[in-house]
Parts: sequence; structure tokens; C-alpha cells
Amino acid sequence: MEQSQITLQLNHDGRSGEIDLDFQEENDSTIEIRFVDRLYDNSGTIRLVDGEMSNAVITTGMPYAGVLADSEAYKQYFDSILSRFSHAFPLSQSNDLEQVIIHDEDYPKGNPDTDGDSKEIELRSVQATLIDELADPGKCVIAGCANGELVRQCRRQGIDAHGFDGMPNLKEIAYEEVRDFVRVGSLTQIPYDASDGFETLIAVDVLEHMPEQDIPKMVEEWTRIGVKKLVLLINMNQAWFPGHVSLRPVTWWASQWKSCFTLSQTVRKDDSLGQTFSNTSSYSQQWTFWERVLM
Repeated sequence: MEQSQITLQLNHDGRSGEIDLDFQEENDSTIEIRFVDRLYDNSGTIRLVDGEMSNAVITTGMPYAGVLADSEAYKQYFDSILSRFSHAFPLSQSNDLEQVIIHDEDYPKGNPDTDGDSKEIELRSVQATLIDELADPGKCVIAGCANGELVRQCRRQGIDAHGFDGMPNLKEIAYEEVRDFVRVGSLTQIPYDASDGFETLIAVDVLEHMPEQDIPKMVEEWTRIGVKKLVLLINMNQAWFPGHVSLRPVTWWASQWKSCFTLSQTVRKDDSLGQTFSNTSSYSQQWTFWERVLM
């Protein structure tokens, strides 16, 4: 299956089978999940409005019969399916912190984002080009920079890029040429301040890892360090990745910082950049450019 699809093993009422889930591209304020239920020979869609599990609307190709003809049994059946990935679609400030993946000093081992993988280098080089074209970023800070590959590629293209990441051994695993430009920190404790003069903050595949209850503090940090632009690549629907705890449509994200930043541009795909545009083109990721609201 493509990366937008997963198969879950089901056991229900003494029966065993599978359900295929196909996560569609985020569309305005709705995320749609198409399903084929091989256990009960049915199919349909699950629609999440604003990415809320509590707003799930289930449509089936035909009515369920037998034990699932009972409305309560039907509800429990689909609740059991939704619960398999519901940590990714927050229930109004209810992210379970135990679901959050905290990267420690062992994270870099064997990870293509940290070990000089040739495809990763190509990807970050293209991303640096896109950032430059999209935002004219000036002096910028990259959140979740890992070993600094994106920092390195930005600096190679003449961008005054710096970065931070939560790994305690960041200085040891970062590329030598960028060690003076990276610090240990997080989006809720950015290790810089307004005097550092950053114009742009960049976060690539980071925000979907943020517990929802931490987002107000994150926005406070953006304003504290005085950035005037944001370049954010946000994953919208990859629920099966365990570190993704906040999957929401762009409209929802925009509402979280509407008093501070406004969306200026969204880029879903650039044919000239090919498969290196982002990690993959098979699920919903959008490059978004935001500008500071003038007070």
C-alpha cells in the first residue's frame, strides 16, 4: 500500500479480519478517511471536521447487519477502530503526554535525518532553496534542526541560518561546520531572544509532534523572540506515525495564532522540485508562509 494507507487487524464478536484505512488529503477544515471493512464486508468514509475525533461522521456503503445493526454495538465497534490512531487527532486539549515521543541522545543512531544520508542531503538542499524563494528569510532559526543538515544547506546557499533541537548531545552529533550555530532547546523554550535578531522561524515536520496544550506557549515564544515570518511544513494526516499527536487542517492551525500571524501563501506541490519537495508526496504536507500581524 502507499504511505497514505494502513491496515488494522480486527477481532470482534469472535471474528477476525482486517480494515483498510486510506487517509485523504486535508481539504479545508475536513480530513476524510476511506475504509474497506473486510471483517464485515462493507466500506465507507470517516470524516473528521477540524481534525476532531469527537466530530467524526461515518458513512457506510450499506447498513451493517447482524450484531452491528444495534446502534450501540455499531458505535463501540467504530470507537475501537478510531482509538487505534485517535492520539493523533486531539480531543480539545486532551493529548496524553505519554503518547509524545521525546527524542533522547540515542535518536540520531541510524536515522537518515542525522547520519549524512545522501537523499536527506538532497532533500534539505531543495528545502533550503524553497525557503529562500518562499520567504526571503533573512536571519532565521530552524526549530527541530536535528544534526543541522537543513541549517548547513541553508548556510551553503547564503542564508544566515541557526537552529535548535531538544537532543542533549546536539553539539556532539551536529555537523562540525554548524556547531556554532545550533543550541539545545524546544519550541516551548527557544534558546534565543529578541536581541538575536531573527526575522524568520522555520519548522519542518515539527508542529504535528507538539501536544496541543503546548501550542499557546509555543506561540508566546515566537512573539518573544520577535520573528516576523514563519515558514512551516505541517503534516496533516499521517496518523499512523506514533510521534504525530496533533493532526489538524490549516484552518485550525491558523486559528491558534491568528492574533499574531496571518497566512500569506500555501504550497502543496512544486513540479520543478520533484520527489525531493518533501519527504513524500503520498500524504498531506503543506508548506505554509505566515507574516506577522501589524499591531
